[in-house]
Amino acid sequence: MGKHLFLIRHAESSHPSGVKDFDRPLNETGYEEANKMSNKLRYYDIQPELFISSPAKRALNTAMIFAETFHIPVGQIQPENMIYEASIETLLAITNHLPKQYDHVALFGHNPGLTNFAEYLTDEYLGNIPTAGIVHISFTEEQWNHISIGTGTLTWRVTPKS
Repeated sequence: MGKHLFLIRHAESSHPSGVKDFDRPLNETGYEEANKMSNKLRYYDIQPELFISSPAKRALNTAMIFAETFHIPVGQIQPENMIYEASIETLLAITNHLPKQYDHVALFGHNPGLTNFAEYLTDEYLGNIPTAGIVHISFTEEQWNHISIGTGTLTWRVTPKS
């Protein structure tokens, strides 16, 4: 069966004066993007079983909107501090330690980390995952700790404008 990873960039956020980057909220467009994209994802054959999110406000709020669409209790979203400003190596370590009972995981985070990680896993040039963009990567590996450079296949990519 293999593993499936959904890399989801947070939806569009505001840049209010005096607010730390970590605490930036989604703006109106961001809420619309997250709703639209969560509904798009709902119609794909493979659905995420586990949501893991950066604890930054914009990423966690995006994950919460997706959770609502998928009827997953918000309390089941697992915040992961290391996703915020994560490097490829950090995102790989997180992926390699995902719970083995889950085959389909959604990871909510930030650029440039998510785009760089997707390119690392698939050997595909993506350029940029836009806000609220989703990249689905499939793996033939049966265990998360076997995932590494070039082991994934870019199955599909969807953005709010596609």
